[in-house]
Amino acid sequence: MSSFESNDVDLICGYHIPVNGRATPIRMADVPEMLARTDGLLWLHFNLSSQRARHWIAGQEWLDEFVREVLLEGKDTRTRVESVDDGLLTVLSDIHYDLKYEPTDIGTLRLFVNARHLISCRRHPLKATDRLRRALDDGQQFDSTVELLADLVEYLSDTLDSVTHTLADEVDRTEDAILAERFQTGRATLGQVRRMVVHLRRHVAPQRQALGRVSHSNLPWADEDAMARMQNATGKLGDVLYDIEALQDRTKVLQDELSARMAEEQNRNLFLLSWVTVVFAPMTLISGIFGMNVAGLPGVSGHETAFWWVMALIVASGIGMWFLVKPRR
Repeated sequence: MSSFESNDVDLICGYHIPVNGRATPIRMADVPEMLARTDGLLWLHFNLSSQRARHWIAGQEWLDEFVREVLLEGKDTRTRVESVDDGLLTVLSDIHYDLKYEPTDIGTLRLFVNARHLISCRRHPLKATDRLRRALDDGQQFDSTVELLADLVEYLSDTLDSVTHTLADEVDRTEDAILAERFQTGRATLGQVRRMVVHLRRHVAPQRQALGRVSHSNLPWADEDAMARMQNATGKLGDVLYDIEALQDRTKVLQDELSARMAEEQNRNLFLLSWVTVVFAPMTLISGIFGMNVAGLPGVSGHETAFWWVMALIVASGIGMWFLVKPRR
């Protein structure tokens, strides 16, 4: 894991970004000076696990009180894109940096964006913000905070697309296992993939819808090129959502196929068991009849016809049971 994604810091990363210039990394001690400046853009990415970072955000009176509450709220993970004063308040879902392909590997990224500032925070290391940091370190230039947000959404789409393709490959292997009648392996893997796909769709669908509204809105501090960039990034997220929905449909079909094949295997086993029962039934009947000791039965002791009386009782009970359980048309 990169040093950027350490949980032992307050300001995970910060950059002053001159227009058409190379971004300059800044430290926590430089933040007050950078906030006082009016030139360039400023991105501050905070670690919500740090009490110092939370205290700093809570003390920024230039941020609306509602903005500070949402940035610091750790329990509400619903997708949110709202206009607040002169900026956008956004809550997005991103993939954990240490992805293990579990439903819990989807984290929350909270952002406030205005004409000059991008304030973001998270609790768990995330992939998209790490890619944006590396892009700035590599010298990528930005003219507005909307372009920063657009690239962040694009990196998020790339990450989700990579996860979706990995899950699709896993579904391919699961399908091969099912066709090879390795049902236990296929059943366990398919269940895990379905849970992950359902969680992905649950987070990406409202995210695509909310960001779509942003890309078609009129932001006074964003030019046409920046908004076009945002529309392209949102469109890419829509393509990822389409792939996720197609993968979800495919897992449903595979689940039905798995259930049908397991039922077919169970029917074959029951059919084999029925044949074994049929084969051994005459043997059981014969051994039971000739193994009877009717001499000591009450009421028939001393009678030479006792055996035949017992046989008649067996036949009568069999006929009675036949009429009792025979299908009624």
